[in-house]
Amino acid sequence: MGEEKEQNKEYFCNSCGRDISVIKDSVIFKCSNCNNTVVRCGKCRIKGTEFTCPVCGLVGP
Repeated sequence: MGEEKEQNKEYFCNSCGRDISVIKDSVIFKCSNCNNTVVRCGKCRIKGTEFTCPVCGLVGP
């Protein structure tokens, strides 16, 4: 993953809301606009589902 997960912390996809701990190819990265954490599950990444940064509203593929 793009960033190490904190122990016992759950991460949910910003696109679909799924728990990413059980989905292959999921990523955690920093928003290019505001540096907030963005979470994407592998399924949404493959489909190209848009995500929206919860802090600044940046929309990405």
